[in-house]
Amino acid sequence: MRRPTLIFALLFVALAGLATLAARADEPPTTLEQVNAKLDRTRATLDEAHKTLEEPNLTDSALRRLRDRMEPLQQDLEATINALTPRLAAVEARLKELAPAETKPPEAKPAEVAPVVPAPPPQVAPAPAPAAQSKAPPLPPARPILPKPDPKADPAKPQAPPQPPTPGDAAPSAEAAASAELVEQRKLFDATDATLKRARAMLLETRQLTVQIVARQRDLFAKTLFLRTSGLFSVDLWRAAIADAPSVYTAAKAFLSDRASNFAARVESRRVEFFFAVALILLALPPAFVLSRRVLARDHGGVKITPVRRAAAAGWTTLVAAAVPVVGAAALGGALDGFDLLDASVEPVWRRLFEAIARVSFVYGAARAVFAPTHPDWRVVDPGDRLAKLFVRLLTSAALVLSLTRLVEQLEETVQASLPLVIVTRGLGVLIIAGLFFWALRALSPAKASAEGEAAATGKGRDWLVAARFFSGLALLIVLGACAAGYVTFANFTIMEAAWTAIVAFLLYVFVVLSAGGVEHAFSEEGLLGRSLISGLGVKREQLAPIGVLLSGIVIILAWFAAALLALAPFGYESNDIVSNTLNAFFSFKIGDVTISPSAAVTALGLFFIVLAAVQGFRRWLDTRLLPLTRLDTGLRSSINSTLGYAGAIGAALTALSSLGVGVEKLAIVAGALSVGIGFGLKDIINNFVSGLILLWERAIRVGDWVVIGDEQGYVRRINVRSTEIETFDRATMIVPNSNLISGVVKNWLRGDRVGRIKVAIAPHSGVDPEQIRDLMLAAAKAQEGVLRIPAPQVMFMGMEASSFKFELWCYVEDVEKSSRLRSDLHFDLHRRLSESGVKMAATVEPPKTILQLPELDKLATAAAASALAIETDIVQLASPDDSSLDEAAASVEKQDA
Repeated sequence: MRRPTLIFALLFVALAGLATLAARADEPPTTLEQVNAKLDRTRATLDEAHKTLEEPNLTDSALRRLRDRMEPLQQDLEATINALTPRLAAVEARLKELAPAETKPPEAKPAEVAPVVPAPPPQVAPAPAPAAQSKAPPLPPARPILPKPDPKADPAKPQAPPQPPTPGDAAPSAEAAASAELVEQRKLFDATDATLKRARAMLLETRQLTVQIVARQRDLFAKTLFLRTSGLFSVDLWRAAIADAPSVYTAAKAFLSDRASNFAARVESRRVEFFFAVALILLALPPAFVLSRRVLARDHGGVKITPVRRAAAAGWTTLVAAAVPVVGAAALGGALDGFDLLDASVEPVWRRLFEAIARVSFVYGAARAVFAPTHPDWRVVDPGDRLAKLFVRLLTSAALVLSLTRLVEQLEETVQASLPLVIVTRGLGVLIIAGLFFWALRALSPAKASAEGEAAATGKGRDWLVAARFFSGLALLIVLGACAAGYVTFANFTIMEAAWTAIVAFLLYVFVVLSAGGVEHAFSEEGLLGRSLISGLGVKREQLAPIGVLLSGIVIILAWFAAALLALAPFGYESNDIVSNTLNAFFSFKIGDVTISPSAAVTALGLFFIVLAAVQGFRRWLDTRLLPLTRLDTGLRSSINSTLGYAGAIGAALTALSSLGVGVEKLAIVAGALSVGIGFGLKDIINNFVSGLILLWERAIRVGDWVVIGDEQGYVRRINVRSTEIETFDRATMIVPNSNLISGVVKNWLRGDRVGRIKVAIAPHSGVDPEQIRDLMLAAAKAQEGVLRIPAPQVMFMGMEASSFKFELWCYVEDVEKSSRLRSDLHFDLHRRLSESGVKMAATVEPPKTILQLPELDKLATAAAASALAIETDIVQLASPDDSSLDEAAASVEKQDA
């Protein structure tokens, strides 16, 4: 185990050294002269690219080569700009330090000159050059002012030593050095700035050229893809193709004969060596085929089938089935290339032939891997034994037809056949493949399966069969309709894209299952990395599973992203803009700066659902795979999931709007204009939405909590955007607006922990012994397993009455959700203990009835009547307050009193 590790480490060090050497070899130039020389070469390349783009009939390969030349230029220019930008900033900073030197008067004192010169003022010393003792500026160093030698002086005679300058002479010397440096730095700044501007202009030009090349590629792709000719079932098309066929056949025969003669002439001098190499290749093929068949036919009995093993078997089957033909063809091509037997005209034909061998071999291996005709238990898709064998044959035949069609097309392109003959050749291949698809569709029908008397497919197999029938039928209709309408190239492209997408999907399945399973196993307790993390870093065992799942999720996301790029590879890098080539078939309208068309709306809607589906898949993966392996409680996991859902919906909406050209700043303006209407019309909805966000992040109420709201109580099952769902103990769902939970009073039994308190009250008769009652109640509490020992149960003597004493048992349970059952058990146990001890509860005494006797009740009634009459009299007085009414009222009262 140590030797492979050591070898791997040495290889890693060697690769790192090579990468370092390569990086040093690609280091950008250091001087401005080198930079300008490199920019001159870039200018020449750009001029050549402009000249090439002026040609109207550029092929896709020529445009691709031209674009490949632009990408390194762009990288070099960006590196040059990144290198020159800090240089220019440093020179500019130095100029700012030196700029005041030219404005200072010469008669300034030494103390005043100090701010001008970056070095401190020189001190008078007996040294011959005091300026040399001061610190020099960083760019460039200040040179001391030395006396010039006298050319007329006699060198043999000793000269007098130079006298040290006086303080008055030191200031002009330092100022002169600063001025000289200022001039030098200004020249450097101008040169660097000019070079940087030149590089930036070239970078902009390179990017514009790249955009032009991509536009030319897109236009060429659209023109080729949507090239319309006469329909494939048109008589004129077939008449023209048949008329051109003999001449093309003669030209192809002459071409092959000429290439054969050229081949014979080239191989003449090295015939023995070449045929010996070919013989070795041919002799190695039969044993390799026999070995591969034995490997594919080996028995897998007794092995437990897991998804990882099934994917590994599928990948291994594909590799073994395709390896021998592909390696044999590659070896033969290497021999032809090594002996220089392929000229420029034959290389495209040989390339098509090699692609045909690789395509047929890979499709055959992948079909055997997916349907496994001889191993039903290892099938990725199980359509049944009959269909499995049939699908392998049909897929291999379709790959063979497609490969032969492209090979014949290459020969026709080499001999410059007419367009009708090329269209007919391509259309025949499309029709044959469509016939194979139709055969498969007929075989998929349930009536055919019942007529054959075979067993029905499994549930998973039936799902795949339904999907296969639907998409195959849809593809068949599209292909036949395109051929009839004259879009044979589009029909051929559809078949090739469907085949390529199926291959990418198969590779994605194998890679995702193997990599995800491998990563999870590597970070398990039995895996190598898991054991290393536990022993080396002290990682806990329960933390390994989340790490493995998280890394496997990252691998899956990267694999899906790579698969999407591979699936779109036939469209080119700008394939997402292919719909714009057919916008002339749609109308559009403009709102401000935003142009909206049906195709743009459909694209935006598709982007919205794609992003939303991706976010929902990520949420499902978090909820089912990663979060259950963490120590997060259910409420926090629900908060993360819900918040991710809201963020995903907002991100999907912003992505869709951005595809329409609606930016965030425009949304802000619209939101500001609608804020007043939203404030009045949607006040409650916004209030509930914000309250829901507060609940999710404040987590005062979480999913799974036991809450009490008014007279209702239950468990929180879900916190939505507007409301919260609470399941009561009666199994009813109560919908509570989120604002009520924020502004109202809510009792949460599980907010802090799950510990709860139980109160059990009894009232025995007043003749009992309180100490005996306390002992009985404490014994009953300690006998229950769910009652906590700490805090210890307590018995409270709550009151004494004439007929009874009142006691309460206070005890704590570890799970408040079990409090009702424990309270019931305590009541049963207390009743049994009290009955065995002869303690009886006090009888409930009804309070005695109180009879109220009022003496002289008649006099009270008379007084009440008088009072009522007086009230009426006062009301009449308020209505007509005259003297006569007052006298009458007084007389009536006196009469009643008498």
